[in-house]
Amino acid sequence: MARRSRKKANKGGLPLPLILGGGVLLLLLAVFVAMGIKPGGSSANDPQGANFSIPEYRLDASRFTGNSYRIEGRVEHIETMGNDRIVAISVKGNKQERLPLLVRSGVSGRVNLTRGDQFVFDVVCRTGRDASGAEVKGVLVVERVETK
Repeated sequence: MARRSRKKANKGGLPLPLILGGGVLLLLLAVFVAMGIKPGGSSANDPQGANFSIPEYRLDASRFTGNSYRIEGRVEHIETMGNDRIVAISVKGNKQERLPLLVRSGVSGRVNLTRGDQFVFDVVCRTGRDASGAEVKGVLVVERVETK
């Protein structure tokens, strides 16, 4: 009987699992881009801050750095710092905790922030510096305010 010789199916090319794995990664990246989602983050167009969790933020605020949120809340306390303000809000569904927001002077949507009123805040989580110059991650900076 004659013996058949086997030819390599993929001479000098990449192995099939590597090609398939690369294809899957490209597909996932395309889905993230199409949905406007940052891998490991949340939607940049989050309608009501649904992906924003106060307990997770308190646990590790640095994970939220760079993400944008739209958060509806009631103003509970206002502190003035020069021309800027620190506003503590309570968020719908979590009235016990207060979320601190930095409202810079001249913020878009100039409204009169008053204690006890509802507002919608467009915020970006950023890195800042404390009074001693040390880096602080996870500072929620208000970019726009709307009355509710």
